[in-house]
Amino acid sequence: MLGFLLAFGTAISEALKDVTSKFNLHHIDEYTAAFSLHLVQSILLAPIVIYLGPEELTSRFLWALLASSVLQLTVILLYFKAIKRSELSVTVPLITLTPLFMLLTSPIMIGEFPNALGIVGIVLIVAGTYISNLSPDQKNVFAPFVSLVKNQGSRYMLIVAFIWSITSNIDKIGVEETSPVFWAFTKDFLILFYLIPILIIKSRKPLRQINNRKWGLLFVGFFKSASVLTQMYAIQFILVAYVISIKRASSIFIILFAFFYLNEKQNFRNRMIGIITILAGLFIIAVS
Repeated sequence: MLGFLLAFGTAISEALKDVTSKFNLHHIDEYTAAFSLHLVQSILLAPIVIYLGPEELTSRFLWALLASSVLQLTVILLYFKAIKRSELSVTVPLITLTPLFMLLTSPIMIGEFPNALGIVGIVLIVAGTYISNLSPDQKNVFAPFVSLVKNQGSRYMLIVAFIWSITSNIDKIGVEETSPVFWAFTKDFLILFYLIPILIIKSRKPLRQINNRKWGLLFVGFFKSASVLTQMYAIQFILVAYVISIKRASSIFIILFAFFYLNEKQNFRNRMIGIITILAGLFIIAVS
């Protein structure tokens, strides 16, 4: 139950991160946003890492760190390419497929496979999140999959979803070799350095952008740090595929926030169907 609660905390933190990010992206570019997120997270986690003391760096940890950081950087670049080249309505739903990919990658990489009831819960959460992310003017529920044939952005997003199914399992390896805090810090600190040349090349006056939105970016980084830490601790108690599935349930909180505070009431019927389906999946995973 502790692992489930931690994973649920990940979903809440992820939703808060997404909501605050949405407001910030009206004022800064995506490259500055990505850099700032990793910068704040590194600053917040550094004192904790120093307080807890050094960890033994095994070769397995170092290989996991290199693989995870490179793959995460690839995800950042592909994600931005996807949303730049295609409509969000046909790309974002494809992200929800990550837990399904993990039914393949987790047994191969870390020897974890959910029981039959857990698989049902994962499928329900994926289906509910997928439905919730469909655009209100989407006439065909399978449109995001159809777009894979002719839409490069959709193909990029599908690759993003698959890579996340790999990096989530690598997180388990990193946590096993060190600790949740140390792994979260070292991975994102390394990605921060990868982003520096990209920021210099792609962004216009990034320091001014950061200064103008410093408090908003601080909140984004704080919620992201909370999301990462709860996720890393959660995977110590329950299967990684369960954690990522529950994490995707963050769409529940985003939908409710948009409905009550942003007055986004379009497509409410489909979104309520999605929420109910997600809740059913969460319940099944909790009792499995």
